[in-house]
Amino acid sequence: MDPSALISEGYGFLLQFDGEKVQAWLDGEELNIYGSGYYRFDEREDSYQWYVPGYKNFTVDEAGSKVKVTMAVISSPQIFIKGNYGSTGSDQYNTLYYIKQGLDQWRERIIQEAVRTGVGAGVFLVYILLGQDKKRADMALARGTGKVWFEIKVLAALLLVFFCLPRPEYLGDIWQELIYAYGDTPVAEAIPGDVYLNGDIMAELEQNGISYEEWLTENGFYDGYNIPLVEQTASIGTAVTILSENGGWLFREYLRELADHIPGLLAAFWGLYLLIFNDWRYNKRPWRRGVIAMLAAWGLDLPLQRRLSRVCGVTALTALLMGAVNLNLLVYASSYRGGVPLEAVWTIVTPAALLLLVCAVLIWRLQRLWTDFGAVADQAAAIRAGRLKRELALQKDSDLSGLADDLNHIGQGLHQAVEERTRSERMKVELVTNVSHDLKTPLTSIISYTELLAQEPLEPPASEYVQIMGEKAQRLKAMVQDVFEVSKAASGQLPVKLEGLDYARLLRQTLADMGQAIDNSGLILRTSIPEHEVPITADSDRLYRVFQNLMGNALKYSLPNSRVYLSLAVEDGQATATLRNTSAAELKPGADYTARFVRGDESRTDGGSGLGLSIAESFTKACGGVLTISTEADLFTAAVTFQVAEA
Repeated sequence: MDPSALISEGYGFLLQFDGEKVQAWLDGEELNIYGSGYYRFDEREDSYQWYVPGYKNFTVDEAGSKVKVTMAVISSPQIFIKGNYGSTGSDQYNTLYYIKQGLDQWRERIIQEAVRTGVGAGVFLVYILLGQDKKRADMALARGTGKVWFEIKVLAALLLVFFCLPRPEYLGDIWQELIYAYGDTPVAEAIPGDVYLNGDIMAELEQNGISYEEWLTENGFYDGYNIPLVEQTASIGTAVTILSENGGWLFREYLRELADHIPGLLAAFWGLYLLIFNDWRYNKRPWRRGVIAMLAAWGLDLPLQRRLSRVCGVTALTALLMGAVNLNLLVYASSYRGGVPLEAVWTIVTPAALLLLVCAVLIWRLQRLWTDFGAVADQAAAIRAGRLKRELALQKDSDLSGLADDLNHIGQGLHQAVEERTRSERMKVELVTNVSHDLKTPLTSIISYTELLAQEPLEPPASEYVQIMGEKAQRLKAMVQDVFEVSKAASGQLPVKLEGLDYARLLRQTLADMGQAIDNSGLILRTSIPEHEVPITADSDRLYRVFQNLMGNALKYSLPNSRVYLSLAVEDGQATATLRNTSAAELKPGADYTARFVRGDESRTDGGSGLGLSIAESFTKACGGVLTISTEADLFTAAVTFQVAEA
């Protein structure tokens, strides 16, 4: 028999029972119902046998043999309702339909969760593989967000949370229902204009000549809608009880809402990540750039007494504004409620009036103290600036007269000390100048005669002695010149010609001029100097001498066959050239290598004079830069920093 002839279109399963055997077709193909012919429900391989009569050990009685069964099952369950409105109403046979719908929904949800999990795993894998790139991107984004005012970022974050997160009022509605469930506390009666249901109540009541308050008191409802005569609130204890008993449920409810608003949740997450987390991670103290920081820094260039007066003025203005607000609230309440009790007026006005009076007395009393305090601060600033001859004169009954006298004595003492030191430095420079001049004349003669002797055909060891004498004379000449320049730099008499120059180009030029010495040293030089221009302001000749000394020091005292590193970097408006080398001799921790006549290896008697780093520091300072020397074990580091000039 062709089963397709017995079932309609859309049906995929047919079962027939002829009183003895069962036959079944699925999608046009007949199923093997009985298998081996025996029903074995307790065996694993037969656990899915059909529980129907017709097996050799599963027969049917005589009554059952007279029954004929035909059952057709639709391929996709549909809703079926039979209306029996004459008796019971309607009969529904939709169990299979709802089972299939539930399975389809669960299948769809499982697929969605699997897709989300896969996407999340893929994103996490990308994060692991591109971690360094992400870090650089975060730093670039932080540089951009760092230029935005802090208050704007906070406002944007709050707006993202408010508009992107799902239904902020959702929990508020549930909370209000819980408050009603746990009890209520009347806090205010309903007043005219508070409630409008099914049209304008006031207009209808006026037409009927009924008072709105009278109608509310008697009825409390309108057209089937109850009008609450009290507002509901919750005490702290009630709120704690609600949260302790329903906190988990409230949280789950809100999580369910979040799950249905993925785009908004992602927008809020990434917005908060960029504006708050990433910005605070790479921009230290971001609140320093904003309106509040500008207001806090506003007026810092003013004298101290002006700033203190301004603070007190702002305080007084705040008190006046509070008083004005209180007065405005009184007027508003009086017009809205029809009058305010006199004791309420006194309760509100009296504290504000007393506050204004106290502020006025304090301002009058402290005005003179602020003026004197500002004068003392100006005197301290003058002493710091070197104006030591200025004396501070305050009235004898001033609270700060003793402090003013102490500052005057300090200024006088510093003035005397500076005068003595200046005189000593002047005498020292004059002595060094005179000695240098006196040494140069005979030293020049010695060098000249040594050169003449070197031209004569002398036999060893006389020729060797002449060569040694010439080298020592040249060294002595260099030492005399170094001492002379250090003394002039220390006294502030070193002439400098400040001009704009390219820091990177100066370093490359210095290395090119010292190329022969670098090649002969046996050291390996590693450089990291940018190709673009790094503009600074300095004396090119003096700065050239600085790096000549630093590089010569590295070539002379580095560990043989080691590496020397020279780099130039720009950060936060500062250009820093750093020279690193490994010392052949042990470096003393905490030693001041920029002091005069200090050498890294005290046991050596040849080579430099111990003035190279001292000259480098003096010349760097004269050019407006900073030389920093640091040591870590045998690693010697010299850093020369200048402010980047405008190109």
